[in-house]
Amino acid sequence: MDLLSEDESIFQAALAEAVRSGASGERQLLDALGSVQDEDQAAGIVSALGEAEGPGGVAALREIIAETDDPLEIRTTAVVALTKRQGVEASDVLRAGLTDEDPDLPGYALMGLAGTGDDRAWSDVLEWLRLFLDSQEPDPEHDFEDRVLVAQSDVVAAVAYLARHSVSDGERQQVVVALLRSRWNRLRGAEQRWLTAHWPAGDPAQPESFTRLDATWFADWISMPLFAALYLD
Repeated sequence: MDLLSEDESIFQAALAEAVRSGASGERQLLDALGSVQDEDQAAGIVSALGEAEGPGGVAALREIIAETDDPLEIRTTAVVALTKRQGVEASDVLRAGLTDEDPDLPGYALMGLAGTGDDRAWSDVLEWLRLFLDSQEPDPEHDFEDRVLVAQSDVVAAVAYLARHSVSDGERQQVVVALLRSRWNRLRGAEQRWLTAHWPAGDPAQPESFTRLDATWFADWISMPLFAALYLD
């Protein structure tokens, strides 16, 4: 296995072999991460740690996320990898990521929370959504694509998380619905269409009582394909 090979096919095969090799493979990934110079290769190794098994990978991923001087690609890849590796147990790191100084990292944290996070970040995500929408100016000329909305919109990740942890709590639903209805014109068209289909109460044109929340669907939709397995069948 050559985790430092410049040949992409050899490198990818080495990553897959390391993931399949259990604790010894994880150790090789961690050793290679300490030696690699190429940022893309480093990101690949970090990604593989999300599917590896062993005693050191989780701590390493948490350290990478906490190191704000590391390149953004490495840190965001580590967020995805830690979410895949720990699931709900990564909730503390994902929650902290909402206020990260790099403006691109919170979006990855939101997707992790929406897919697997527990409800400890509910108030934090609600406040993030409020501040984000308040900072947005209506821009009807700039829309997202419906088919790749999950990759384009941090708003839908936030709403998916809030919805997932509001299914059995009517008061929480009312708070989110009121926020969405009051700032509807700040959403992109694709976001409005998504909400009308999956949480119609948020659409001012629909009755506020029109609730349709499927917690499992929200989690599965937000998790694919970002958190899909890359190295394991």
